[in-house]
Amino acid sequence: MRMTRRGRWWAMAVLAVAVGAAARPGVASAAEVTVTTSPAQVHQGDAIELAVVLPEERAGSRTTRIELRMPADAPIGEVYPLSVPDWAPSITTRPLDQPVAGIHAPELDQVTEAVTWIRMPGATGPARLSLGMGPMPATDRLTFEVIQTYADGTVVRWADPAGGAHPAPTVALLPPLPG
Repeated sequence: MRMTRRGRWWAMAVLAVAVGAAARPGVASAAEVTVTTSPAQVHQGDAIELAVVLPEERAGSRTTRIELRMPADAPIGEVYPLSVPDWAPSITTRPLDQPVAGIHAPELDQVTEAVTWIRMPGATGPARLSLGMGPMPATDRLTFEVIQTYADGTVVRWADPAGGAHPAPTVALLPPLPG
């Protein structure tokens, strides 16, 4: 897959950025949200593919709904859920006071606030949900909030700081490449 940014072609690679309890030394836990990006090194201004994988940590109940909330303080110009078998996405948007750059438009005054996926009946397997997004904002780190809802009504908010019971997934951003 190739994506463009201001006339440049970026080679895609995959890097898993594990966040959550398992990323802390000395703590053994399978409960984490894993975020992967392509390209592996994310620069400010890049267009990327972001994939989110959530654990199924409730015995006897499956995840039925997943909401990924975009960082409010660092808007991303364009966010598009990619096709994922057995999951149906919907997008919630919000207006901006100050426009931001887009991939397909020079300025955008409305951005994605959240993407919510609903599991289709009969679906099995883990939730691996992907989005195309960019240009990445001029900040050193993006923190996403994930709200996971189970069939039994239990809601898990992945919004804690690093070291918390349910840490929010984050993506580190490098300074933009010259030129």
